[in-house]
Amino acid sequence: MGVNETLGAVITAHPQARVVAFADLSASMILASQGRDDITQEHLDRLCLQARASFDDPLFSLSVEAFGEPHGAVVMGADGIRVFLRSESEPADALCCICDHGIDLAAFVAKIRVTLESITSGG
Repeated sequence: MGVNETLGAVITAHPQARVVAFADLSASMILASQGRDDITQEHLDRLCLQARASFDDPLFSLSVEAFGEPHGAVVMGADGIRVFLRSESEPADALCCICDHGIDLAAFVAKIRVTLESITSGG
């Protein structure tokens, strides 16, 4: 299964996920995306920048000291939830997601963790 099909399977399994995008954080670039929302490249670029900002924020230094390097971030807003998950084996690889508020976040994060490692490993 290719990356687009793999991302599409996440949307199918979790219909409250509106966008799931695979990013190269080192290049600030979305490489593939799937979703039920029409989203422009400009919106995808902003989503990638939000992911980078979440992981690069200097205020994370206290969290890093306490818990180690962060691999996930959740940003809640009036328009939905943004979930960013970075690969533990390839920190430049990440999934950037926009979800409805009612999503089962624990189940969704478990699914995207497996999905990201599958994409990263080429499997």
